[in-house]
Amino acid sequence: MKQNSIIAAITLSHHKVPHSGEAFIIEASNEEEQYTLMQDIAKALKADVVKLSNGIFILIG
Repeated sequence: MKQNSIIAAITLSHHKVPHSGEAFIIEASNEEEQYTLMQDIAKALKADVVKLSNGIFILIG
């Protein structure tokens, strides 16, 4: 069984992410850009997406 891991996190400037490990952290300038980046990157990587309660999108693959 394949183990999933976080590929990327798409944040806004007010989000504080202290350590990303191996995941890419992508900072969008606004929520519209954040959503567009999430869709484009998730599609390209065939990743699953989770929106956290704080507004950060994480891509899992």
